[in-house]
Amino acid sequence: MSRVLAKSSLVCHPHTPCAALAAVGAQIEAATGGGWQVSFVGIGRPGEVSLPAPAPTVHTDGLWQTTCFELFFAQPGNAYVELNLSPSGAFAAYHFDHYRSGKRPLDMPRPEIAVDQDYERLTMTAHLDEDDLPWDRTGRIGISAVIADKAGVVSYWALAHPPGRPDFHHHDCFALMLPSLSEA
Repeated sequence: MSRVLAKSSLVCHPHTPCAALAAVGAQIEAATGGGWQVSFVGIGRPGEVSLPAPAPTVHTDGLWQTTCFELFFAQPGNAYVELNLSPSGAFAAYHFDHYRSGKRPLDMPRPEIAVDQDYERLTMTAHLDEDDLPWDRTGRIGISAVIADKAGVVSYWALAHPPGRPDFHHHDCFALMLPSLSEA
């Protein structure tokens, strides 16, 4: 049995409205066998969402350029980790020393990614193995989504948005305090 660690709605950035989806949410669970089960759900007309073609489950740059789901993990100081999870099956992981600087790929095993879609719901679930997560999971996190529709319009969803343009790397987006797995 798993235990829900966090469940939250994401907010669409006011300058990037989304015609395809009315709501996007995320849930993080402590999985029974260890690790996390992370689910993203979009409600609306998911048939209008542009999903990337299936791809090998390997580290791939540029996933944020189309529909992609993201997690950001604050680390001590100004460092943080970014994890991109694509409905294609591809993923990317990066460590940043400071805000948008000192970026380097983070070596981690491939997460298990599954996608399900029906007439009103798009769901993507990823399993992240606890032993393979190379960051401190006891601090603030950001949860976000890039949603591209078939007309080429892109919307940006996050727990919170800083003033100005969409910027998931901004400290304001790290709006959730997640308990450590040992407390779950």
